[in-house]
Amino acid sequence: MPTLLEPARETRIEAAYDVVIAGGGTAGVIAAVAAARNGADVLLLERGGFLGGHPVTQLLEHSVGWFDATGKATVGGLANVLVERLRQDGASPGHIRDDTGYTKFRLPLEHEVMKSTVTQWVVDENIDFLTQTMVVGVQVDDGQLYVLVENKSGRHAFAAGAIVDATGDADVCAFSGCEFLNKDGAETQPVSLLFKLGGVNHDRLLDYVEANASGFKLEVEPGCLRDRPYVNLWGFGEFLQRGYAEGRLSLERNELHYAGHVLTNEAVINVTRFAADATSAQELSTAESVLRRQVLEFARFFKKSVPGCENSFLAATASCVGVRESRRIRGLTVLTDEDVRAGRSRTDAVARGGFPIDSHDPRGKGMDGTERVPRGYDIPFGALVPDQGANIVVAGRCISAERRALASARITGTSMATGQAAGTAAALSARTGTPIRELVVNELQAVLREQGAIIHE
Repeated sequence: MPTLLEPARETRIEAAYDVVIAGGGTAGVIAAVAAARNGADVLLLERGGFLGGHPVTQLLEHSVGWFDATGKATVGGLANVLVERLRQDGASPGHIRDDTGYTKFRLPLEHEVMKSTVTQWVVDENIDFLTQTMVVGVQVDDGQLYVLVENKSGRHAFAAGAIVDATGDADVCAFSGCEFLNKDGAETQPVSLLFKLGGVNHDRLLDYVEANASGFKLEVEPGCLRDRPYVNLWGFGEFLQRGYAEGRLSLERNELHYAGHVLTNEAVINVTRFAADATSAQELSTAESVLRRQVLEFARFFKKSVPGCENSFLAATASCVGVRESRRIRGLTVLTDEDVRAGRSRTDAVARGGFPIDSHDPRGKGMDGTERVPRGYDIPFGALVPDQGANIVVAGRCISAERRALASARITGTSMATGQAAGTAAALSARTGTPIRELVVNELQAVLREQGAIIHE
């Protein structure tokens, strides 16, 4: 392939920060607040046009991962501060029962309100941030760490004492030369594009559910779904198989997740799927095309086939392709599948998880692995720290974990917990001049506990 030799150029250093955080999703926002509250001067970088990450870009039906199978909280601290801010702004009612029984509780979200809530929180914490800004490199010059970015203002750099990689895809780690657990070309969970239907008659839909309860996964009696502001359903297999057999759906599925908001006559539908490498621009572009075709097919299908959706219409779609899995760093420690399955405790824990192992089949009709996790498990500090490269700590779905372990730990609630741990670690590193890899875990744990984080004793 031909190449082009670019001329050498000088890159302007805009400013210096104690902590630079790449990625303004839930993990990144929590990391930024954690770093700021621990005395760091913080810059938060987001490649999109707004903060909030997957919950808002994907119209994510609910945030989960806050409790284990026994109902015991696994996430606290700053994540709970965010929940309270969401409640005050009318962006969420707080945790509600999961009627499917897949997990104990779910946190419904009003996506448009949440964008403003998280932005105002960042402003209130005096955190500098830049949207529409891509991290394009990491460089160390004479012992100083720099983050290189490109945006409408051009290409420039920021000096950093420590970096939090909350990009989800471990982009900063890749620029820094870190190694990854998954090899190039390895299959990952599929990407999706969620969409919202308007004009849904939930009373009519629930009439059908009550008469055909065997077609849905329910933890409660169908009648208990009535007179509630939210309807959470997992099923619709009979409809989906018929639609595929009749040629009205190009994607064969045997289940979908339906998150209905009764007061607004709306529902978010999680059903589209496509196998793609989320680190490939070409594959993401192909996925965009395929998934948007699927969205139109499913919207027409609901209108024609599903009771209560006769007058429905496509009200909104996710703003970009949603990714479940891409790069997983090779860390100082690996969170193993067995750690999660056994609900293992660790003395070096900095966060906890507890959501079921939730792995979607990239090419099949449904899930390729669902396992109930009996109780919460600890996430070790070393799973957040690359085993080589610059002074970087990660948060979110790019942590050092085996595939099934990540299928549990990638969830938003758990990502917020790792975000608080990562932001706190970065602040301590910058403040003391201690490399992140050399931080004393007991001291980090003490700060996290003091600030409300839940860590197994």
